[in-house]
Amino acid sequence: MTTRTVLVTGGSGTLGRPLVCALQVEGWRVRALVHRRGVPDADEQAFGSLGDPASLFRAVEGCNAVVHAAGATHRRKASDYVAVNVDGTRRIVGACETAGVERFVFVSTRAISPTGGAYSVSKRAGEDIVRSSALSATIVRLAEVYGGNGAEGVDRILRSAQAGARIAIVGHGRDEICPVHVDDVVRACARALDAIEAVGRTYTLAGECMSMRDFAERCVAAFGSDSRIVSIPSGAMAVASSLSRYLPLPLYPDQLDRLRAPKDGASPEAAADLGFDPRPLESSFEQHSG
Repeated sequence: MTTRTVLVTGGSGTLGRPLVCALQVEGWRVRALVHRRGVPDADEQAFGSLGDPASLFRAVEGCNAVVHAAGATHRRKASDYVAVNVDGTRRIVGACETAGVERFVFVSTRAISPTGGAYSVSKRAGEDIVRSSALSATIVRLAEVYGGNGAEGVDRILRSAQAGARIAIVGHGRDEICPVHVDDVVRACARALDAIEAVGRTYTLAGECMSMRDFAERCVAAFGSDSRIVSIPSGAMAVASSLSRYLPLPLYPDQLDRLRAPKDGASPEAAADLGFDPRPLESSFEQHSG
């Protein structure tokens, strides 16, 4: 059997590490693009960066497919999002077109609305680059991913509930989220490479939708912790977001816009095309307990 090679960008991140393993389970030999941190589970390491076109050409050489999961997610300057999520995507797409890469999967976000702030705008621009390319591409938009031991978003709430620490939410916590486990997401991304139906399609991968407060309360109940849920007034959050452009505050200028922007729910066709079957929220808490 001929060995198929896939290049993964962002392989050292909270999504990238399980993605590498999911691709290997599907029979791929994984080459990881390495900029600062190595990816120990990858079969090969290709040193380079999204800012260096020559290194990208070397990285994709001989690859059958690319999963582009690298991205800037929390930045204080809009230009930083553009440099990675727009310009970096344009460079990796160009390298793939030149090298004749057969399949391309672009990992995007459910927060794709033009009202979602600089991050959302940059990811939408990245999607447009992929769609206008000559590649056989699939775009997967991710909801709020948990289970990857991250320090932000819903993973922060989950870890705080485990530790019995205070959980801060915005306002009354009515903003909707659709948390999805990282293992369910990466399995679907890996299967997208072999799904003929997925070529030229965009999928939203999301779990059960609920309010932010509901998610926090369910985490606290599942772990039986003493965590207290604290509401931060929306006005104070908005002021702090503006100040975070200039001060090293523990949030970012576009976080509130990103949270409150309109978002799509899960794509029904993702089940048949990608085998996407998100686990119930409470069933995933067992592996995080103890």
